[in-house]
Amino acid sequence: MQRFWARVRKRLNFLLVKAEMKLGRERLWSYPYLLCVDVTNKCNLHCPFCPTGRGEQGGRGRGTMNLETFRHIIDELGPYAYSIELFNWGEPLFAKELPSMIAYAEARGVPTIISSNLSFPLDDSRLQAIVDAGLSYLTASIDGADQQSYEGYRRGGRFDLALTNLRKFVAAKKRNPNSKPFITWQYLVFRHNEAQVEKARALAQEIGVDNFSAVGGLYEDPNWAPKGQYSFDYLDIRPNRCVWLWEKAVFHWDGGFASCCSGFHKKDDFDTYRPGAFRQMWNNERFIAARRIWTRPETPLPEGHFCTDCDKVHLFRGLPLRTGPAKGSEVVATAATG
Repeated sequence: MQRFWARVRKRLNFLLVKAEMKLGRERLWSYPYLLCVDVTNKCNLHCPFCPTGRGEQGGRGRGTMNLETFRHIIDELGPYAYSIELFNWGEPLFAKELPSMIAYAEARGVPTIISSNLSFPLDDSRLQAIVDAGLSYLTASIDGADQQSYEGYRRGGRFDLALTNLRKFVAAKKRNPNSKPFITWQYLVFRHNEAQVEKARALAQEIGVDNFSAVGGLYEDPNWAPKGQYSFDYLDIRPNRCVWLWEKAVFHWDGGFASCCSGFHKKDDFDTYRPGAFRQMWNNERFIAARRIWTRPETPLPEGHFCTDCDKVHLFRGLPLRTGPAKGSEVVATAATG
């Protein structure tokens, strides 16, 4: 019975989110039903269009979220959440407490998701601890079918090591009575690795992953643009809304509360997480100003606000993009994900 009412609460909150977004409410009663917690911003690779890969600090340095803060977030927001991503700007497997974080969220009915480059030595016991903790979804970010095509973007990475770890995760999943996690091989497509997509797809099938996803990578230099048509979902906008501001809460490792996954620099945080104060934070001046961009498109963009420089906002308002021309949803953006 307790689980039944927990599902009812989540569903009612979900419907309230959708209603408030459709009505254009700027001050919300609902809670976000999706969560993103960047458990660490440490990473071993040097991807050229990622600020972490370029060595930027963002004003917060390198670090890992402590387990106590994570538990507070789950205790407060978990009752409304349908999933939590445990990554954003770093390699989540570098977070020492990751198995405990996964287990804590899963035990409270919040499916967990990680995205990893898998291109580092991974102890078998560490890998098994991740699986045993109950991880629901694993995305393996491997952008190539051999070392040459792979390292064009995943600089400093080893293709063979990533494949070895991927095979280990597939084997561990097969031993798991719950058949978890669901494993996706994600392939960010650029011009230099576009010709290897089908080779990688065949390799993924041979390894036995659950899904293979080839999507367009984000880039600054147009010479990186693939010739084919690939999804650029990162910049998708829904009718008259940026759904992040109603549906999803994003936290950095140090508790910084961001507007969306694009927020990197500490100066762009909308707040800092304080246990028990989420509703106040979710409705502070910065969030209300951000939602007003979408609910009152006739108003001037707020000066100095992080969202003012967003390409989604410029696309919505019919303004020139900051980073180059757009064709449909194919926008040359300023960062790459995965």
